[in-house]
Amino acid sequence: MFLKLTSLVVLIFALGTTCLVYSQTTYTKWNNGIDKGTWDIGLEIQDAKKMLALWDSIGEDLQTERNSLAGTYFKGGYDAGYFLRWSINKGFVLIPYFDENLITDYSYGNVTFVDSSKIIFNPEKDLKGGRSVAKTPREWTAIWEYLVPVESLRDFGQFSAGLGVYNEFNGQCCEFAPNFLCIKIDFKDKLPFYNVPAKYAHFIKSPIEGTITFVGRTRRVKSWFYEGKLYSQSMDNVILIPVKVDFQRDLRVKKNTLFHVVGQPDFVQYLQIIRVGSRAATGYVVRDVAGKDTYHDYETDQDKPLPPIRVGMKVTTRRLTH
Repeated sequence: MFLKLTSLVVLIFALGTTCLVYSQTTYTKWNNGIDKGTWDIGLEIQDAKKMLALWDSIGEDLQTERNSLAGTYFKGGYDAGYFLRWSINKGFVLIPYFDENLITDYSYGNVTFVDSSKIIFNPEKDLKGGRSVAKTPREWTAIWEYLVPVESLRDFGQFSAGLGVYNEFNGQCCEFAPNFLCIKIDFKDKLPFYNVPAKYAHFIKSPIEGTITFVGRTRRVKSWFYEGKLYSQSMDNVILIPVKVDFQRDLRVKKNTLFHVVGQPDFVQYLQIIRVGSRAATGYVVRDVAGKDTYHDYETDQDKPLPPIRVGMKVTTRRLTH
């Protein structure tokens, strides 16, 4: 129930899951405790009431839901993402955001659950289109830890293997979290895991993998420039480590293909292929650390020495582990 007051009003719902702050304007705030915690709602007050009522109603139903896939999901991202909550009895509500934390649209409807490979959303109200999610995906499937729109499976397969246009994000580009990386956040003990459905196995690609067979002398350069199709990057005071890599003649390896070095901190370095030969490829491990021999480990909040690159180390394009 909404109260009409001239001052700021805070409503806390019984479940403790939703907090709405609003004034006489249509500007509202929603505190759902997810990620940033507080989100700006740019909806008319009646739409805001409807959206949050659905969110809480489904949340209450989930307390007794037996379907392990049903639940609360989140696709995060600094600039855009969405919240998704669904149960068999109460249906779904999909809430996209953009501009970091702004909500201006939502969709809802009923759910038809066939099995873990086929969950159908039937919207009663669809999205109007926007910079986060344009329209409600109708069919979803569970793959590994993700709930994936079936219409995005081709991209999901390319992204998980780090291939195609998604290979460039193995480098030092910006944050990138595509819309098909939707993950459950209200699991109790262990994040559910689902094998790839047989009918969708052809979408899942194997990553390119190789073994370092030679490591040259490290050198430092004042600048290094990478130019790709989706982004370009200029770096100063870069460490370059020349390497040769055996890819078992994988024909997918091309000039400028980017790799992670397995077991190494990939947020400060990547392997860039410079030349592809008949037996091996040559390239550089590019370390963007401003000429330092250390990197900052954000998990431990400590500066650590950069580990050496050695013969026998594995490299991969893989972006998702499972």
